[in-house]
Amino acid sequence: MEKIVERIVALGVPGIMLMVAISMTGLSGAAAITAALALLGPGGMIGGIITLGVAGIVASAIFEYGFDALFRAVIKKLYEKGESKESLESKIRKGPWSGKMKTKAISELEKL
Repeated sequence: MEKIVERIVALGVPGIMLMVAISMTGLSGAAAITAALALLGPGGMIGGIITLGVAGIVASAIFEYGFDALFRAVIKKLYEKGESKESLESKIRKGPWSGKMKTKAISELEKL
């Protein structure tokens, strides 16, 4: 089991995400992996693979720079790329996250 744990640890956050998704399928073997990947992202298995890749990049960046710094930088970059403050605020308010997170995001947006 130690070798398997080491391989999953090497995958990092995407490895944990895949394990959780596999456990939710109720299947085993290749069918479980196929179903889990399809569960993780839009567009079936390919979307799931892309989702795992993006999750790995985001987790790595959060680990390196911290959530708050990364969060501020993303909001700032979206604004610099042409998103209006009103558009960003509307998207933030409609997002599926907590009221506390929405307040924090809007506060960062107002600082721009």
